[in-house]
Amino acid sequence: MSDARDALSALCGYLNSLINVGLTPEHLRLAKRNVPDESVAETLWNTLRVLSYHAAGEKRGDVDFRDYDASTAVKLHLAFLQYPVIEFYGLSQDGERNRDALITLAWLLGTQDVLTAILRAKLADGVLGAECSREDPPKSPSLRTVTIDRPLSTSAEFGSILHLNATVNLNLREISDVACERAKLISKVHAASLDVSGLPHLSVSELALTKRLARTRVLNDGGGASFEKDRRLLREFREVGILLDMRAKWLQKRHIFFEWMATVIQEHKRSMESNPRVICMRELVAFSSLLRHVIRDKLGIFTSEKTVDDGDSRNSAFNCPSRAHRSQCNNAEAQSWLDDLNERQDREKENFQRNKKHVADELKGMLKLIPSVVRV
Repeated sequence: MSDARDALSALCGYLNSLINVGLTPEHLRLAKRNVPDESVAETLWNTLRVLSYHAAGEKRGDVDFRDYDASTAVKLHLAFLQYPVIEFYGLSQDGERNRDALITLAWLLGTQDVLTAILRAKLADGVLGAECSREDPPKSPSLRTVTIDRPLSTSAEFGSILHLNATVNLNLREISDVACERAKLISKVHAASLDVSGLPHLSVSELALTKRLARTRVLNDGGGASFEKDRRLLREFREVGILLDMRAKWLQKRHIFFEWMATVIQEHKRSMESNPRVICMRELVAFSSLLRHVIRDKLGIFTSEKTVDDGDSRNSAFNCPSRAHRSQCNNAEAQSWLDDLNERQDREKENFQRNKKHVADELKGMLKLIPSVVRV
């Protein structure tokens, strides 16, 4: 039981570090017992709303139903993810079916790996992702390409080539000097921390940050605006470290959580057998109508007319690989389709004659049971 408690605490801590939804282990325990509670329902549905949005975004970037209310947005995102429990789409956010929301949460965690996707996005947008950014630095004014309208003389071209060659050699020498200086600084850091075990290899930004903070602390000069920036970076590094620690704890307890969820599902099945649920058809029909409307809007994008560059208008729906479209350009395909239709028609005729004979035989048998005043 203590292992399950630790697993729930690890999950809630990790979730709150990622999306800050205020989920607690007590919410999960109350949801397991299906205790009616509006606060638990609101927290679970808000959690599902964020997780389902990110899970759907991993599949397609243009899927976003956050403009709807929490329950509708969750259902639409889960419908896109093909969540197979039909009864869930008939639920309302009234706190009466919190166990269903808990099972849905476990399904998202187990099948979509949504927490890893959120963590990856959070790290990429943070201080660690800045070092791995692919954005190129601005070009130096001396290295910008200058367009020359008139051709250069041969001597001028040779002079330009020699100048560029000297610039490249100078840059290579400076890169080598910077690499040597970095190696020396790392050696000094390691030598100064012989009594500290497990010192990681610091990146360039981490070395610069450590150096500036140490200088400010030794000289006690305040540091000005740069010191405030360094404190912000240090706080961001600390938050990332806490987040990674929470992830490590969750990964250690992840299997225990799903073992606990197995008991939740067993209890849910027993409850369904002893007290069969009545699906709210009004909610289900309303969501079905909304889903049909959303799908129609999405399909309208593909079937809408597009205007090409030459001014002609054509329907992109004709580009679909339907059998009717293929048969227009392929006689063999058209003949195969016609043969299939004829064969289907023959089968329908045979079934019709067989059913007609069967009905006639039954009618004759019924008439024989009527008194002899009725003559066939």
